[in-house]
Amino acid sequence: MAHGHGDLAIHLLQEHLREAPTESPVPWLLLLDLLHRIGDMEGYAAASAECRRYFNINLTGHPISQDNEQGQGLEAYPHLLEKLTEVWNTPDINAFFHDLIYDDRGGTRMGFEPGAYRDILWLRSLAREALPLAA
Repeated sequence: MAHGHGDLAIHLLQEHLREAPTESPVPWLLLLDLLHRIGDMEGYAAASAECRRYFNINLTGHPISQDNEQGQGLEAYPHLLEKLTEVWNTPDINAFFHDLIYDDRGGTRMGFEPGAYRDILWLRSLAREALPLAA
């Protein structure tokens, strides 16, 4: 984007996601951010609907944009913070994050607001660094 190749970045992300849509939510979040930045609301709507098929994120009314992150973070879910504290330094941490990040119910979950979802992804990366055997 910074070098004027937004269309190329979008195309590369879309191609990657066609081949591996469930690999990680990160390419989806990057794609959604780029589509939002260029104002492609039709593309954003299609990509967000597809992302919701696989990942537990609520994109309704919360456009993904790194410039304008809205919504509450993980602190809005005290029961999850409590559970996270229980499993942090255990072999159960990977399964805990998997259950939070992925939607294994075919898109029927409400999903986390983008701010909370990003917190979950960040904490998962911390857990992988701190506990490489658990990841």
